[in-house]
Amino acid sequence: MHKKSMQVIKIRGGHTASKRCVISLGVGKEVYKKCLDRLAESLVRTGFAGDLLTWSDHYPEGCPEFLDAPFAFKAYCFFAAKELGYEQILWMDPPCVALRPLDGIYHQMQKNGYILFNNNYGQMMGQWCGDATLSANHITREQALQIPEIPCSVLGLDMRSERAVAFLQAWSSIMRDGVSAKGTSRTIEDWEDYQAVFWNTGARISTDPRVKGHRCDQPAAGIVAHRLGMQPYGDELRDFHYKAKPIKRNTVILHHREFGTSIKSLDQIYHEVFFRIPFVETPLSKLRNLKRRLKSLSSTLEQ
Repeated sequence: MHKKSMQVIKIRGGHTASKRCVISLGVGKEVYKKCLDRLAESLVRTGFAGDLLTWSDHYPEGCPEFLDAPFAFKAYCFFAAKELGYEQILWMDPPCVALRPLDGIYHQMQKNGYILFNNNYGQMMGQWCGDATLSANHITREQALQIPEIPCSVLGLDMRSERAVAFLQAWSSIMRDGVSAKGTSRTIEDWEDYQAVFWNTGARISTDPRVKGHRCDQPAAGIVAHRLGMQPYGDELRDFHYKAKPIKRNTVILHHREFGTSIKSLDQIYHEVFFRIPFVETPLSKLRNLKRRLKSLSSTLEQ
């Protein structure tokens, strides 16, 4: 089933089989499929020397239903790519785009066996993990608040690394234990109930006021990474909508979340990132800050 529903896109073509791939899944909404097309375009335009594996109609074979194990499909996509012989596998959520070549990320993946990215928001796993998940994994809330929250919008594993393979197997297993991905031992009834879990609405997954919600695949990844001593270290990922951590010269992948039925084109994103932000927004922001300082200084002198 998964081989029929999976599409393999040869980004650079050629006769030599690539052992490097990007994987992504966009099942459920038409906007996800548009995002997959945009992701593919970004890989072409940044010269990616590998393949893109996508799922747009069905989950990989054997994957549980979403509400039974939210986002468990990511591990199944990794397994499907591994089964096809790919060695360096990078997951990218559909709303992500490549701004610059991915070679440096794959080199880090080869050197360390994996790449996990720093959390742009400075958050810890304990803020986004349900009580039942912590209990099932024998972790206290205080311990969880010392474990980094792992972004799962982008992560990479080198299948030649024993630790990376161990991570994938444990991550898949923990997300299928009936609790860890769900954040609760109770059934998630429908999409509205899932949102209550996601945002801890009505103390759905914890009465602790520090708990903002449950992020499904992310606490599961954080728990496994913590056990295996895998620390997040990549700094090339940015979220377009989070201005507190601006896009930098070394930003390689941009998470550009889409909230409606239409999406921004790659040309629009590139224009914003490479022209409007550095040459319009940033200078204007500096000018406004300078005016505020001068005004404050003037007021001080007048006193």
